[in-house]
Amino acid sequence: MPKLTPLEAQAWRGLLQTHQRLWNTLDRELQDETGLNLAAYELLLTLEEGPDTGLRMTELAHALGYSLGGLTRLADKLQALNLITRERCETDGRGYQVTLTPHGAQRLKRLHVTHLNRVRALFLNRVTPEEQQVLASIWTRLQEEPA
Repeated sequence: MPKLTPLEAQAWRGLLQTHQRLWNTLDRELQDETGLNLAAYELLLTLEEGPDTGLRMTELAHALGYSLGGLTRLADKLQALNLITRERCETDGRGYQVTLTPHGAQRLKRLHVTHLNRVRALFLNRVTPEEQQVLASIWTRLQEEPA
């Protein structure tokens, strides 16, 4: 069975380990400082960046990479906190449309500050602007479909 070269292994495992460490640290710190985790932040941010009419649950699950069941549990929590609303879709009545509440938008502003400060401290300030450009180029290229 072919193996990765030491350089390939370092590059691949470094990506995975760094992503996991950064995600876990951001998740824990956001939870400690705001009471909401990184998954909740990502959901609220996706709604803020989406159309004013909100997103269907299936669209939101796809955008976040969640199963519909996993998203439903998170949405239940956020709805109980009055951060989002879920209403039956007017067009077909089968699905739910999710929107950010005014309270959710206010809470998201506070989450932004905490999150962005920590992203800068844990990641962006530790690489040069030139390295950021290289990384951005790599991530863009890797998101493209392989030929």
